[in-house]
Order: sequence, then structure tokens, then C-alpha cells
Amino acid sequence: MKQYIALALATVAVLAAAGTVLAAEKAVVSPASEMKWMDNPAVPGAKLAVLWGDPKTGGYGAVKKIPAGTALGLHTHAHDQRSVTLSGTIEFNFEGEPKKDLSSGSYVFIPGGAPHEATCKAGAECVYFEESAFAADFKPATKK
Repeated sequence: MKQYIALALATVAVLAAAGTVLAAEKAVVSPASEMKWMDNPAVPGAKLAVLWGDPKTGGYGAVKKIPAGTALGLHTHAHDQRSVTLSGTIEFNFEGEPKKDLSSGSYVFIPGGAPHEATCKAGAECVYFEESAFAADFKPATKK
């Protein structure tokens, strides 16, 4: 139940932060047990469940899972992304800044082109909600 509440709050917070207004044609209810998980092509072992849109072609909202201990080295995204950690702890930093632990309920706004790193800390997989108005991408970067 706690995850459902966190997911609902994360969705509301992200949409409010983005200033996005959605006009749904019909109501949507997505219990976690019915989400359709698929492999995340950008990260071996990672999964994603698309809530709306299509991350391959345009704006989307998705729940993502990363195995414990997985490091996403320095990388960028072409467009802004917003994310809220739902479970696990993600060690995150923008290039040149100190690392911060993002536990359940933590929020991060990643401007397009901003180099950053993220690691799902050992002990438990990391689950987070991610939203963007544009297609998803993952571009490895080199340190300056």
C-alpha cells in the first residue's frame, strides 16, 4: 500500500513541478501487480513499466527498476527529466558536485545536457518514477 501511495504522490508532484495538465479521456488504474514490465535497453538488468506515452518516441511517464549495485556512469539526456525515488537508495550527483543519497520520496530534476551519475546502492533494487516531455535517451559522457 505504501508503494501505491508513494507512486500516486510522485506522479502528482512531478506533474505539478512540470506544470503539466493532462486531460484524460478515461480513468486509469494501474495496480503494481498488473504493470507490464519490460527490459530497459539502456541498462542491462533494468526494467521499466510505461504508465503513459512512449519513451521511444515522445513524452512519457514510467516506473523503472535498477538492480542493487548497478552503476549508471557519467551520462546525459537530451531533454529534461524529473524523477522520484520510490524504494531503495540511489546515490546521485551532478558532475563536480558531492554525491547525495536519494531514498524513498526523494526528487531530482535533471536538465537536458547536464552530466550526472547514479548508482543503486547495495542491499535492495531501486525503483523510481521518471517523467519527460520528450523521448528517453542515455548518452555516456566523459569527465571534464
